[in-house]
Amino acid sequence: MAWGAVQITASQWVSTGVCRVDFQRPNGLVKSADYEIFCQPLNSGQRCVVTGRYSTYFTVEVRNGSGALANLDFSFQMVGNNY
Repeated sequence: MAWGAVQITASQWVSTGVCRVDFQRPNGLVKSADYEIFCQPLNSGQRCVVTGRYSTYFTVEVRNGSGALANLDFSFQMVGNNY
């Protein structure tokens, strides 16, 4: 599967502290979940973890400094195989 630029088509908090990010490739949807997501909270003491990878979206769980789920800003990088 050849990769290239991916377009983020939507992102939404599906519950407190759980964000769903929808994406697609310019030439159609990614056909498999053969990619990695690296996420980083924007503030010290917070954490985020990728909880699901699917062919058209991924989910991230975000926690505040106390460990409670919270809708907090984070950044991410998506990496896939180019072969």
